[in-house]
Amino acid sequence: EPVPATPPEVRAPGEARDEGGVMRTRELQRLKETAHHEAGHAVASWWLGVKFKYVTVAPAADSLGHLKPRYPKWFQPDADSSDRVRLHIEQDIIIGFAGQLAQAKFRGERPRYGMHGDNRQAVDMASYRGGSTKTTEAYLRYCWCASEDLVSMRWREIQAVADALLERQTISYKEVIEVTLPLPIARKGE
Repeated sequence: EPVPATPPEVRAPGEARDEGGVMRTRELQRLKETAHHEAGHAVASWWLGVKFKYVTVAPAADSLGHLKPRYPKWFQPDADSSDRVRLHIEQDIIIGFAGQLAQAKFRGERPRYGMHGDNRQAVDMASYRGGSTKTTEAYLRYCWCASEDLVSMRWREIQAVADALLERQTISYKEVIEVTLPLPIARKGE
């Protein structure tokens, strides 16, 4: 069943409304924050060349939105420490941090929700690289800084994807490319 378009002024699933049918300011703000969080993940994935199935702001039992990754079959960080697996681990961590960094940039302060799962995933991924606690913490700090740079450099694209998520609720990897790039360039990448 197709997902209907849900512009900001139209009700999204699970969203609170007052008696007149208007979304409350707090819920609208949370939806916008979630859209920026998920857009951060999506744009970082696109920028790093890591494909995904879709990104959504549709609430689920355990999240307000999510990006559905498309892990390659060869990606087995618990069994393979090759360079390509190590690179994919790094990309995964940077993508994970990009969500909360984009949300923080939009909010003007650190987010209060949405980052705990991403942080846990980053620590888990970093642990596959091995090394001491000191080395792992330094590596995570490097990935954090790389993600900060990416969010700063790609802020226009993050805002465009967040706007698209507010309009459509769910968008595919291909649609992220279409939203972020001028049409002739987007077609070239198909």
